[in-house]
Amino acid sequence: MLIKLTICIPVYNCAAFLGQALDSILPQAKEGVEVVVYDGGSTDATPVLMECYTNLWANLHYHRGSERGGIDADMATCVEFAQGKYCWLFSGDDVMRPGAIECLFEWLKQEKDVYICRHTICNKNMVISHEHPVLSLDQTFSADFINSGERLEWFRRAATTEAFFSFISGIIVRREKWQSGELPVAFSKSCWGHVARLFGLAASGLKVCYVAEVWLDQRGENDSFADKGIVNRFRIGIEGYHRLADTFFGHESEEAFHVRRVIQNEFGLKTFMLIKIQCMKYPIRESRQELDRLVRMTYCDSLFIPKIKCFIYFGTPYFFLGVLRALYQPVKWMRRLLHNA
Repeated sequence: MLIKLTICIPVYNCAAFLGQALDSILPQAKEGVEVVVYDGGSTDATPVLMECYTNLWANLHYHRGSERGGIDADMATCVEFAQGKYCWLFSGDDVMRPGAIECLFEWLKQEKDVYICRHTICNKNMVISHEHPVLSLDQTFSADFINSGERLEWFRRAATTEAFFSFISGIIVRREKWQSGELPVAFSKSCWGHVARLFGLAASGLKVCYVAEVWLDQRGENDSFADKGIVNRFRIGIEGYHRLADTFFGHESEEAFHVRRVIQNEFGLKTFMLIKIQCMKYPIRESRQELDRLVRMTYCDSLFIPKIKCFIYFGTPYFFLGVLRALYQPVKWMRRLLHNA
């Protein structure tokens, strides 16, 4: 049977949520659809859970590695096991909307290389908070990255880093195109190996389509990359995307400028100020020196507004930080940060 679509799910210690993800996918994964779960050596109940599911679903395939390779390597391995013409990269804790695969099949007729869908942001219990933007104009838009005019228009429209492939569950990619690229060694274990692979394909042509339809719900408050502190989590995003932009487009390019613009929007001044408070409160876990470096990196452009924001961050007395701390409840803003990470 010809496999049109593979849902590729790399997991590590995700047993608490993986069942809900599979329950949302498998009932609509009918003819021409398979689901591949690659387990990077989980130490929780994932193998037991998967044995139950594979006994019930013939189109579900479970592969287990001996050790965790990291999301970059594990995602690439998961796609290696896939047989579908297209692969929907999916996180083991997110939930697919009913009818999403049927909608996707209609879009696949356009034969694009990459599709990016819209999604909601939820809390850990999957209570919806809001829809997350991708492009500034929330309407379907396509571009071939080999065409400089189309590529630049895409970058100009970007509202979040999801326009630059940051959110795994929102990406559907043609497997042949994916395999024509590679995971660059420089971005191995960076958490952005899949982005580096796709950016690397831009020069040879990458037809990308944003579909302004909500196809899944993202589980928040479950960011595995935040286990070493919120400053380190922000380092992964800020430093990672600056390096991606400089490597593939050049620091002075318009593409890199728009990547930095989006980073400035996602990591705002108020957020930095609040994290600064956390550095004061938890100096061992949260590095103030590292945060200062990230702020300088975020506002590195010689423009008026970035310079003003940088001045405010470094020039605000600790007294006012104490006022901010009193005004904002850490639990609420921390949850909001992790929702959008």
